[in-house]
Amino acid sequence: MNKTKSRSEVVVDKERAREVLDTLYTAYVRGEKLFQHVNREMHAPQRKYFPFGVEARSLGRQRWLFFAAMTDRREVSDRVYESHARLSEKHPELYTEDVVKMSSVQIEALLKSEKVGSPGQSAKYWPRCAETLFGSFAGDPLLLYRGRTINDILDFKRSQCESNLPGFGPKILSLLALFYEELGVMEMPVDAFPVDVHVQRFAISNGIIKSSGKVLNEEVERILRPLLCEIVLEKGWSALEMSHAIWFLGNRLCSGCYRDSIPKILCPSYGHCGGSISTITYFRRGFWDLGVERHRKGGSSNFALPESSPLFL
Repeated sequence: MNKTKSRSEVVVDKERAREVLDTLYTAYVRGEKLFQHVNREMHAPQRKYFPFGVEARSLGRQRWLFFAAMTDRREVSDRVYESHARLSEKHPELYTEDVVKMSSVQIEALLKSEKVGSPGQSAKYWPRCAETLFGSFAGDPLLLYRGRTINDILDFKRSQCESNLPGFGPKILSLLALFYEELGVMEMPVDAFPVDVHVQRFAISNGIIKSSGKVLNEEVERILRPLLCEIVLEKGWSALEMSHAIWFLGNRLCSGCYRDSIPKILCPSYGHCGGSISTITYFRRGFWDLGVERHRKGGSSNFALPESSPLFL
């Protein structure tokens, strides 16, 4: 078995990762189990919510995604993009060069008005990111990626003493690249994979990552992003589609797995999973406690799939 240990004594099982991901990806591309009910075109937040009348491949849409993704940090993604869709209709100047002239206080008030998550922090980041976008990249976010990997962009940030592009870490940079590939305006860098809470929980619950103690979410991301990119490249899979497969699984099934029996029928990874791990410490304190007992998987309620189910939202 191909296993390695990180500096924080995290055990990574690559062979299990290949097996679990193959099962999930196969179900996704065939439209089986969960993926009979959800798909990227109809249910991905960035596809459901967007500025009215703004053409999909346009520079305006690209800039909107740049600022919206910047605020998508430990938030409910549907709320993030729904809020930005409303915000862009009422205050389109936030997504143009005009925002450089606005203060963080003004921006925060507008973000609060549409319930954009973490409005204070996002308002502080917003003008600084705008200055970089319009000053260093002529207002074209694709220039940020041109000829650069995700690691190259992170090096660029470090060379600027982190003053440029606050909020754009490897997860958000990978997520934005995914959005742009989805629009058909660029290809994702080979080292791009948005490792969010769903991806991290999936890896832990399915035994891809193991430890007996507390592990920072940054450490899990540091391990998983290159691992997932390596396997996706090796298998010839689409990182965009694999990312959506894990996200839908986590968003629609894993979060409520301990409450009902729907996952027993719909989850492609049910046979591999050891039970979902609590996300409380991830959101409140930024780490996973891998030593705690896992949630019982599959719940105890009767199987049902009403129209009010999150699967159809």
